[in-house]
Amino acid sequence: MGDIPDPNGKAAAAHRGRSEPVALADSAVRWMEQLPQHAQPFQTAARYPRIVNSLAGLWQSPPRCRAYFEQLMIDERGDRQGFPTEVASELAALKDYYDSVVHPTQQTVWDEIINRSRG
Repeated sequence: MGDIPDPNGKAAAAHRGRSEPVALADSAVRWMEQLPQHAQPFQTAARYPRIVNSLAGLWQSPPRCRAYFEQLMIDERGDRQGFPTEVASELAALKDYYDSVVHPTQQTVWDEIINRSRG
């Protein structure tokens, strides 16, 4: 898989290994404001603005956005410490919102059972 671009068109890999801080982009702030409150990633934006910038830029491209969510949650390199609990929870809620409301995935019978048990 290739590098995931940020909203400025740069590859995410270009940011790895750099010590310079990344600011939350204005476009990412506007994107967050459009999300329902339960899906707004405030802790993620404060701690990892690069991630929120990337998600905002990929939001309208389901295959690329889903790939980025997977890249964030699955340690393929074997050297990541993982996210703090608050950030991991926000990312999980955001992905759930994305997959169930923004760009719903095909549902199975098991998904329907789970959804009915929640409501």
